[in-house]
Amino acid sequence: MPAILITSLREYLNSRKRLLESLIKEFEARYGNLDKLREKIEREGVPEDDHTIWDELIMWENLNSELKKINDFLKGLEAC
Repeated sequence: MPAILITSLREYLNSRKRLLESLIKEFEARYGNLDKLREKIEREGVPEDDHTIWDELIMWENLNSELKKINDFLKGLEAC
C-alpha cells in the first residue's frame, strides 16, 4: 500500500476518532457513564411519549463500537 494512502487513512481515522470522542464526552457530561445510563433506564424506564433516553443509549453504544473499530484499524496501520 502506498505510504501516502496509509498517511491519509491514518489522518482520516484520527479525525473521526476525535469526533466520536467528542460526542461520547457530551453523553458522559449528561449521564456520567454508559452503565449509569443503562441503570437509569432500567430503574425509571423510558417514557412512552419521549424515547430520547433510549435513542441516546443506542447512539452511545454505536459510538463506542465504532471507536473500538477505529482504534483497531489504527493499530493495524502501525504495522505498515
